[in-house]
Amino acid sequence: MYKVLIEFVLSFAIVYAFYYFLIIKKCQKNKKLAPAEVNIILSLYKIDIKKIDLLQMIKVVSFVTTFIISLIITIIGTYFDSAIINIIFGTAISVLLAIIFYRIIGKHYEKISNKKTSK
Repeated sequence: MYKVLIEFVLSFAIVYAFYYFLIIKKCQKNKKLAPAEVNIILSLYKIDIKKIDLLQMIKVVSFVTTFIISLIITIIGTYFDSAIINIIFGTAISVLLAIIFYRIIGKHYEKISNKKTSK
């Protein structure tokens, strides 16, 4: 159990470090740059960028994306040996988790955007 937890924490730290230096740093310098996930959430839920803290949203989405990737890495590394099963399971679970978590994020920021609109 500890091995799995350590593997998850290490993979999370490594993936988040890459994500931070490759994505978040660029977004801090140029606010108009945003990862594809953020742009999809913004367009699906019709969120006004001017009414939310875009950098905060980018950080939240990067944290969730890192969580999903690390969870998939840990599960695949722990339970499956076949490459085909790894690909199928990893793809299916990552898409499912992305839909669930990005919907939660989208609804949250949609509520914030609409709240500031009604004032």
